[in-house]
Amino acid sequence: MAYPFCSECKGTKGLCGQEFCPLLAMARRRAPVPHLTGNVLEGPSPPSIFVGTFGYPRIAVGPLASPVPLPLAERLESPAYLYGLSLEEVYSIRSSLIRGRARLEVRSAAGDPLRGSVPLLEMDRKLPRRSLRILDGVQEMALSARSVDAEIRSRRDLSSLERTSSLDMITMPMGPPLEMESMKLLDNPRVPSAVERAASDTDMLASEGIVELGSGGVPLEHITRLLSAGLLGDDHRRRLVPTRWSITAVDDTLSRSLITKVMEQGPMDSFQLFRGDAFGNHFLIALYPPPFRFEMEEQWQKGSLWGEGDIIADWEGPLGRTDYASAITGAYYAARIAVAEHLLSVRRCAGATVIRWITDEYWAPLGVWVIREAVRDALSHPPDVLPDRPSLVKRIDDLSGIVRWKERSRFLSGMSDTVLEQFI
Repeated sequence: MAYPFCSECKGTKGLCGQEFCPLLAMARRRAPVPHLTGNVLEGPSPPSIFVGTFGYPRIAVGPLASPVPLPLAERLESPAYLYGLSLEEVYSIRSSLIRGRARLEVRSAAGDPLRGSVPLLEMDRKLPRRSLRILDGVQEMALSARSVDAEIRSRRDLSSLERTSSLDMITMPMGPPLEMESMKLLDNPRVPSAVERAASDTDMLASEGIVELGSGGVPLEHITRLLSAGLLGDDHRRRLVPTRWSITAVDDTLSRSLITKVMEQGPMDSFQLFRGDAFGNHFLIALYPPPFRFEMEEQWQKGSLWGEGDIIADWEGPLGRTDYASAITGAYYAARIAVAEHLLSVRRCAGATVIRWITDEYWAPLGVWVIREAVRDALSHPPDVLPDRPSLVKRIDDLSGIVRWKERSRFLSGMSDTVLEQFI
């Protein structure tokens, strides 16, 4: 049963008073059942790692690996590849990746933990050598641009793995957790020179490293791994960063860098409307004359995963945001980076409105990569070009799955330009 506040909570805020979201539990029961024995899992990783949030600052960290051979394992971490599959295929493939985990202190990525302690952080005791070896293996995996085979030794027999998966609105699905005793890589990772430089530069800020890597064409998912594994930033301030936070941080940091360049481009002098959909997520993206500003609306519709909810929205004016987009959360930043990439590619400065509505086809959340890829795909096709704002608004009225979208729009609500400029 979905409650009115489910679309606001999305399984992360516990607004129903339950420790675990019952709606996500229903989706998890559709995960494939692993049939494994023994206490050693040996197989390829895309490469992929996961850093959790529970228990922060002592959190679960580990690799994701398949118990069966995968000729092209890299594809399991590639949003561009997954975007071409069905929801059922994405969920099944990603849920087959076993998630090793061990508890590590977030500060263990700082300084030189291989010396046995981190004196500058005044850690109370030395890290166990087992934890250091696991951290080393996770970081090696995070550096790699290709799949690597890994050996993960479990504390229990693998036959005890549960029929479950990890699902949330930010990250890709993952298979059942495995409590690790140890891990090691069975082949050498391939580390791009740009990644090696960024990870080795212990005087560079993490934000600078993210921008440098993004500008150099390193995929977002690789940058996210590096940030999560504590491989970016000033040496003694490096931290393990939960994957959920890393994904949004990379989207936010790179899009802010792109927006700075977008604002230097020539003005867009038309009103354009793009359309797209993926996995039951439907989008309208409106672009209109500057200044640059961005807003996003979202509504989970009747029968969808979170049930029928109110319209939620986040926005920013030309000066950007000073706080987190707490209503739409990570999807906001995923859509914003796709819009910023497009505007820079066409060398135009414009305002943007993204409208997203979600139907019952989206029965399991796949992560914010869906929003990023769907908006990118929509913007790659020719738009409807309208003569003015009223025509753009009418066109959205005709196409939008959100009936009352104008009530929440900051920039397309029919105000005059003078009032609008004062408002933003």
